[in-house]
Amino acid sequence: MRRFMIGALLALAALAVLPSASHAALQWRSCVDFAGIRCATLDVPLDRANTMPGTIPLRIARIGKTSGKTMMYLSGGPGGAGVSEMLSVVGSALPELAEDFQLIGYDQRGTGRSGLLRCPRLEKDPHLRDTGAAEECANRIGPARRFYTTPDSVQDMEAIRQQLGVEKLTLFGISYGTELAVAYARAFPAHVERLILDSVVDYDDPDPFAGVTFRAMSPSLKSLCPARCREISLDPGADLTALVAQLRAKPLQAFAYDSLGRSQRVNITPTKLFDLMLLTDYLPPLRAAIPAGVQAALKGDGALLARLIRESRRLEGLGSPRDFSVARYSTVCETTPLPWPAGTPVEQRAGWSQSLVATLPPNAFAPFDAAMVVEDEINLCLRWPDVPRAPTTVAPTPYPTVPTLILQGGEDLRTAPEWSANVAARIPGAHRIVIPGVGHSTLSEPRSCAARAVSRFLDGKTPPKTCKRVPTGVPGGPSAPKSFDKLASYPDYSGKVGRTLFGVFETLNDLDVVFSTALATGGGGLRGGSWRISGRRLVLHDYQAVTGLTVSGGGDLSRSLTFRISGPKAAKGRLVLGRRGLSGTLGGKRIRLSLSDAQASLLQPRLRVTPLSALAR
Repeated sequence: MRRFMIGALLALAALAVLPSASHAALQWRSCVDFAGIRCATLDVPLDRANTMPGTIPLRIARIGKTSGKTMMYLSGGPGGAGVSEMLSVVGSALPELAEDFQLIGYDQRGTGRSGLLRCPRLEKDPHLRDTGAAEECANRIGPARRFYTTPDSVQDMEAIRQQLGVEKLTLFGISYGTELAVAYARAFPAHVERLILDSVVDYDDPDPFAGVTFRAMSPSLKSLCPARCREISLDPGADLTALVAQLRAKPLQAFAYDSLGRSQRVNITPTKLFDLMLLTDYLPPLRAAIPAGVQAALKGDGALLARLIRESRRLEGLGSPRDFSVARYSTVCETTPLPWPAGTPVEQRAGWSQSLVATLPPNAFAPFDAAMVVEDEINLCLRWPDVPRAPTTVAPTPYPTVPTLILQGGEDLRTAPEWSANVAARIPGAHRIVIPGVGHSTLSEPRSCAARAVSRFLDGKTPPKTCKRVPTGVPGGPSAPKSFDKLASYPDYSGKVGRTLFGVFETLNDLDVVFSTALATGGGGLRGGSWRISGRRLVLHDYQAVTGLTVSGGGDLSRSLTFRISGPKAAKGRLVLGRRGLSGTLGGKRIRLSLSDAQASLLQPRLRVTPLSALAR
């Protein structure tokens, strides 16, 4: 789930189209798990070279037309169940495909309902880097693990095409599915009508450490940093580098709060930050808040990073084994470049990795370090048997000359922009679109123009050269100060009242950050308390962005919000936030302020998840 990268040369041209297992014509029936969808099963050999007996029942689904132009959807991972993923992507982003195509999806071997592979211990590791669990998984699958690779899946695709009786396929792949699409097109160019590639894997990249991911991090932090980072940092990537070094010497501890205001201690480590960077591929607003969190952490205040780490955990689940097979992720260990030669004994592999890392420049993995690079897929494959296998001497096949549309998220770290640029340069005439502000899988961002580009491409029209930036909505400025004593005084209001008023604005700004990054209808304050949204109503309970100042109350988000201000150091009072400004009393002093649109933006929360889509905007 980390890099979606299969880097070994596939040499697909050398693979003969061997006979499939005996089968009758596809028998289409109702899918057992999806209403209104027709499914069929195609038995294919486990090993087409017949060195190991057995077959795999490939589950195939069809929607739209029953003949004519045919599109095959190819899922990500490796490990994603293709049928459910196809229905999700097409249903939400491109429902018109079913009107124009016979749309085919299938669960790749070892996933979904195509001979699902299970490894229970590894399924408990959401980051897929547990060396012992991976070794146990390899032994559980046994020697058959050699036949769950990209070349095997390419041959499965060809078997499906032959059974469908169609001459050419339009291939639509996302993430690892782009690798399958290009690999099939290199092996069977005469059977490819066109390619649509979203979040592209460059499987010709020989780098075992996926340096492309690290090289993309600093540019993405700078790209997403609110208000061009003017009030936060001149170089957010360099700040993260400094924080990683600081955390190697001494991890930082901070508290994050849940929707009931309960505290949870978070140990902020380089690994936690690395996971945060990659998980925010799926929600760039979370990454947009990282530079302010890093700046605060460099000064010893880890509250914002602790909150972001806690919130990002909602994105790290792998789902059910039916939806994502971690055992099929073994494709990574079977075929990805690894930092030790073929035949290296297991006990010598870590030494080989460290030796190779030592030859690289100190900043090769900035903003992270050499210790981080071996904790990911290197650890996953460290004790996987017999990898890498003996290198092939067959030259790789050329890239196909077919109409190709490449969609790339500008903030994608899993399949970074550098990869899609490399692949586009190798496919004559490929049309590549980079969408700033979008991470992994451009079609999951409904406000992007990716879906419109696909429609134009399929209609034979020229897709746009670029797409507008998708804004994060995260407000600019540093994280709220840790204590009341560090607050400045708001102009025209002196002493405790002025500081309290400034603290209220820090709280409103912090709430704006919360709303722009929200993944739920409730959560904790930065330093205590909680917030909750029900329908159009916002409720704060002892919400703290600044220690010593609490804000409670709320109201109708489409009208006005009433807050009670309290705390051991604050001037107590009551304030009303409405369209015309902020009014009320603090410490017995009357407050009346006109607010800019930005300051009043709390009344238009930018909550980003489907369950909150009905909120007032």
